[in-house]
Amino acid sequence: MKSKIGRNSLLIAISGFLLLEFGIYYDFLEGYIWRILATGFEAGTIGGLADWFAVSALFYEIPIPYVRKHTNIIVKNRSKLTEGIVDLVTTQWLSPEVLRERLTNIKISDGVLQALDSDGNRRKLLDFFSGVFIRLSAELDHPKLVVLVQKLLKDKLQSTDIARPLGIWLNEVMVKGKHHEFMAVALDQFALSVQEPDTRELILGKLKSALLSYANRDWVKKSAVWIGKKTGGIDPDLMIDRIMDLVLALLEEVKNDKNHPIRKKLEGYVLEFAANLENEDEKTLAYVEKLKRNWVLNEQTRGMILKLLSQLQVSIHEQFSKENTPIKQLIDRQLQRFLNELRADDQSKSQIDVWMRSTITQMVTKYHPELGAMVRSSLAKLDDEGIMLQIKNKVGNDLQYIRLNGAVVGGMVGILIALLRWLVN
Repeated sequence: MKSKIGRNSLLIAISGFLLLEFGIYYDFLEGYIWRILATGFEAGTIGGLADWFAVSALFYEIPIPYVRKHTNIIVKNRSKLTEGIVDLVTTQWLSPEVLRERLTNIKISDGVLQALDSDGNRRKLLDFFSGVFIRLSAELDHPKLVVLVQKLLKDKLQSTDIARPLGIWLNEVMVKGKHHEFMAVALDQFALSVQEPDTRELILGKLKSALLSYANRDWVKKSAVWIGKKTGGIDPDLMIDRIMDLVLALLEEVKNDKNHPIRKKLEGYVLEFAANLENEDEKTLAYVEKLKRNWVLNEQTRGMILKLLSQLQVSIHEQFSKENTPIKQLIDRQLQRFLNELRADDQSKSQIDVWMRSTITQMVTKYHPELGAMVRSSLAKLDDEGIMLQIKNKVGNDLQYIRLNGAVVGGMVGILIALLRWLVN
């Protein structure tokens, strides 16, 4: 309705002017009062037409000689208008000083806490951290990380005294009899190793080497070994099988008999080793240091670290890529607990506000020119007609009141002039 006010006011002024002039000319209307009214409508028509021209000249080019170059003002002054808007936004409305002043009165921490009261927002925060953990875990199996872990372990073990605690632990395990299960497992593993083909070949080679060394002592022993091989009395393959059987039988005896002499000997060696660790025996400590260094830098250790990191990578991906996993539930509980504690901690909230204000202020100061660039870029995307229509759509209807005011004020001034003329005459 507003868009028709200017037009209707101009039509009323023109219609009134024409009707009154027609009535006066043909003597339908007599008396000076009608001349005063006709003068008012005449002045209203002039004022309405002048203001119509002024408003139209803002948006359109009006083909009137000489005057034409002063029309279509918005389009022709587009660059000045753009820079004016940029200046207004950056130096007055959104200047760094204004933004800093506004931030001073805003309690940012309360706003953040209020936002995180929503389960949806808290879930988005949890999803964000999940994405971060998944991205970080993607590099866990990187070869350089394995080397770094090895180095950290090496440095940590070198600076950590494990000898005495290890000695105390070994002594406690032996005294309390907690080692028997470990001993059984170790003996089973040793038995499996003995039965390996490589182990048999190794022992067979040692046996043949021993027979050769024995035969080379003198001609009598050489003859005896030769005769034994020829007659079948000395058969290395049969001998090695018998030796292996005896070793396996011996291992089974040691495993099943806790009081077996060999087992007691082994336990005695372990207790002696534990005592040396506790008493910080130099040779034992040197051995432990060498053992630590060799273990950390060993290729098998590197493979073990890589395997552990790969398993950790898979676990992290599974825990953070699915919904309601134990780790996500734990983080959510801890997040809620932290938020509840923070709500009651005014000092911490104040510190957060100070930090966030400082951070935002620094960012605003650093990137403030981008505000002007954004405004300038947005306006540059519009063609001449586009920018004219945007302005017209926002303020065009209100500008119609200029035309209304021109007609009304013009009419009132016209009536006043006519009255003065009548009084003077």
